[in-house]
Amino acid sequence: MKKMFLTSLVALATTSGFVLKGQPAQAYCPYYYPRLYFGYPFRYCYPVTQWFVKQDPAYHPQAYADGYRQGRESAKKGKAYKPRTAGGEFARGFEDGYYGRAFTGQKQVVPNEYRPYTTTECDWF
Repeated sequence: MKKMFLTSLVALATTSGFVLKGQPAQAYCPYYYPRLYFGYPFRYCYPVTQWFVKQDPAYHPQAYADGYRQGRESAKKGKAYKPRTAGGEFARGFEDGYYGRAFTGQKQVVPNEYRPYTTTECDWF
């Protein structure tokens, strides 16, 4: 009897926690499809816009300087030369720093690109 009472108490607490923690539905949402079955909560979905930042590791504003510094450090430590996978300005700076050439500076900078994309998030009401 105690186990049955305890189990029903835990089930009641868990169910009420799901019901009370849900976010309210938005009336203007085109993806709002309420489904109410025998008094149980329903699920609703809504669009969320997020931003994707496209970064180019080879052409960021300090790519040449970072590559040059890392190339000098690799040469000082006596490590064998390995071509960099990032390429671009970073690889050019790494090569110049490794072989002890003069610092020429960044020639090309490609700014980060911000692209919006929309996803759908769902929750219980």
